Amino acid sequence: MAGLAFLPWEKLFGPLVHSLDVSIRRRLYLARRGRSLALSAGWSQAEGTVHSVNWDSSYPREEIVYSYSTERGYYSGYFWRWFDSSDAREVRVGDRIALRYDPAEHDKSVFLTFSLILPVDR
Repeated sequence: MAGLAFLPWEKLFGPLVHSLDVSIRRRLYLARRGRSLALSAGWSQAEGTVHSVNWDSSYPREEIVYSYSTERGYYSGYFWRWFDSSDAREVRVGDRIALRYDPAEHDKSVFLTFSLILPVDR
């Protein structure tokens, strides 16, 4: 099968459509995150550990997978970290994060921030 040939207008509008898609997805994510933070205001807080950092090649973001423990057991979650020029922090496996979790459903959690305490084994 021959290679994929783009029409001239696809080369022109492709980057514009992608930029628009990224912008819409980022705004939707920020709106959902704001609702999640408001909803979780009364939830318990815990500290978790980053287990993997997966780059999303379609969008300027990475998936951060973490785990945390409560009195009922160990749980995991993930969040998307959109790349931003004002946040040049590199996330590494083993980093500590602060999060909130739902005491009624421990597997529901919301990322708050990266902890100031650095892992010992760096």
